[in-house]
Amino acid sequence: MNKFKQKFTSYLKGQGFSATVLVAIIIAAVVLVNVIIYTVTAVIPRQNGAGGSDDFTISDSSDALFEPYIASGERVTLTFCSYEDVVSTHTTGSSVLKTAREFEKNYPGFVTLRFVNAVTKLDSDGKSVAEELEIYKNEGKNIIDETTVIFSTESRYRVITDLYTAQGYSNFYTLDDQKMITSYNGEEMIASSILWVLTENHGVAYMTVGHGETANITLYNILTAAGYEVRDINLRKSEIPEDAELLIISNPTADFERAAEGSSIVAEYDRLRAYQRRGGHFFIALNSYAKALPVLEGFIADFGISISKNDDGEKLLIKDSANAITTDGFTLVADYADSTLASDMQAKITERTDSSGAVVIRNVVALGLDSAKPGAMPLLLSSSSSVCEAAGSTVSSDGNYVIAAASTLQNDMADEAKMFVMSDGMLTSGDAIVSNGYSNKDFLYSLFDVFYEKGDMPYGCGAIVLQTQILENLTMGDARAYAAVLLLIPVAIAATGAVLLRRRKNR
Repeated sequence: MNKFKQKFTSYLKGQGFSATVLVAIIIAAVVLVNVIIYTVTAVIPRQNGAGGSDDFTISDSSDALFEPYIASGERVTLTFCSYEDVVSTHTTGSSVLKTAREFEKNYPGFVTLRFVNAVTKLDSDGKSVAEELEIYKNEGKNIIDETTVIFSTESRYRVITDLYTAQGYSNFYTLDDQKMITSYNGEEMIASSILWVLTENHGVAYMTVGHGETANITLYNILTAAGYEVRDINLRKSEIPEDAELLIISNPTADFERAAEGSSIVAEYDRLRAYQRRGGHFFIALNSYAKALPVLEGFIADFGISISKNDDGEKLLIKDSANAITTDGFTLVADYADSTLASDMQAKITERTDSSGAVVIRNVVALGLDSAKPGAMPLLLSSSSSVCEAAGSTVSSDGNYVIAAASTLQNDMADEAKMFVMSDGMLTSGDAIVSNGYSNKDFLYSLFDVFYEKGDMPYGCGAIVLQTQILENLTMGDARAYAAVLLLIPVAIAATGAVLLRRRKNR
């Protein structure tokens, strides 16, 4: 290195450069190196390599949730549908078994494990369980195979079978959009499943179909953890059943049907309206790039929430070059709004976890709130430096745009219908959910806990993060600040060198 330095310095001197020019060249080189390093770290996603961890110790986050059931003498059995030696050597099942053993150890007598063979229908003692497994199949509604895990009490049960992958046990993991495993969530899944079978009344969350809807697998798991049974519904064919506690409209790309004025036809819009009038609740995730959906957007507007658009009807996409975590400015860390609901949700997260509750989202459309609708409340905001773009041009620079909102609306029977709305923006994507730096899952848990009043969310359960594609808690503004500080070091060195060179020259 010293030889190279000497040759390089000699070369520059041989070109007749003055000491001042020489220092300027050195500083420029240092700046260039810093820019390259900054760009690489900002553009290339960081991979977290927590895979291979053997720490399956569970947290104490479930103690308070289980305590009343333990005191009342309840018992929960976890049945693996393969013998223990098979599960213990299974690629994904072995982790589930280790976590289940931790629950059995931490809650002796309350949680018990057993093993049966789903093929031979015999338990580990050779006793037939064929009749029992037939009950768990529930007339063919549940699939039972070698990777199934069954949670049961004397009166209730829940069957968990991997329907997403060929690997097995995927429900105990978080998957990305390509159904690749990104983290292991065994503690959370087991805790929520235990609560599920201990709770008698489960509302049903219906997901609409027929409008191009898509939903991340993680959303299903969060809904289940919140105590919902999740089913599909086609509103062209069916009324919304009386057992519906929540209607989910997730990323539709086509509009809902509405009959002509004065028509006797009962269309989808009429079924949405009838459900709302009886106090039905809604969870709506909008597609930022979908075309205008006037019927659905009109229905949402009745709750005082609108989709922000320019004069040409194009949606306003939120961008934040200063505080984003990607160089394009569209992946944002949201701030909690100054509303009672947002404050209550954040307080719940702080109370139950050691997380800040920060939420990361991407490609979100700004929402507008109607001041004439007192039930509409902001939940998440962009920062003050954010702008709104439409068709690639900045159309607003007011900042603090509403990203997510909730609203309550009095219905004809004096009950309140509730609605949560945001453009999906990776709220439930695998990368955001498994992140150690962000709390998207806790945000959703607090939404169901505080806003929808479900209670008993499995906050704070430990997860083993295998990989994430997002930078943890590092915005572009932070990165620039760090780069500036780092730049001061070589600049100081270069300035000192300049002084020494001048002194040497003037001797």
